[in-house]
Amino acid sequence: MGSQQANQEFQPEKKGRKLVPEEIKEKRQGQVLYEMTKSEGWQIIAKWYQDRAIHTWVDPREIEGPEAEKEWKWKELNAFHSADVSRQVLEDIEKLINRSEYLGKIETGEIEEGKPMKI
Repeated sequence: MGSQQANQEFQPEKKGRKLVPEEIKEKRQGQVLYEMTKSEGWQIIAKWYQDRAIHTWVDPREIEGPEAEKEWKWKELNAFHSADVSRQVLEDIEKLINRSEYLGKIETGEIEEGKPMKI
C-alpha cells in the first residue's frame, strides 16, 4: 500500500484551461438542457418528437377527389419536413449536451485538446 500512495503523490496534477466566453456559454446551455431532459415534462415532449420523427406518414385513404395525388404528395412532403425537424431538434439538444460535457473535461484537464480520445 505504501508504494501506491507514493505513486499517487508523484503523479502530475491535471491542468485544464480556462474556457473562453463563448465556450462558457455553450457549457452552461448544455448543462441547462441536460437538466431539462431529466424533467418529467421533457420526457413527454421527447416522446412526441421521437414519435413524429419515426412514425410520421400520410394515410392515402383520407385523400379523395380529382387532385388526390397532388394533395397526397403535398401532405407527404410536409410530413417528411415535420419528421426531419423533430429529429433535428432531438439531435441538436444531444449535441449541445455532449459539447458541454467535453468543455467541462477540457476545463478540468481530464481531456487534453489536440490529443485523440481513448475509446
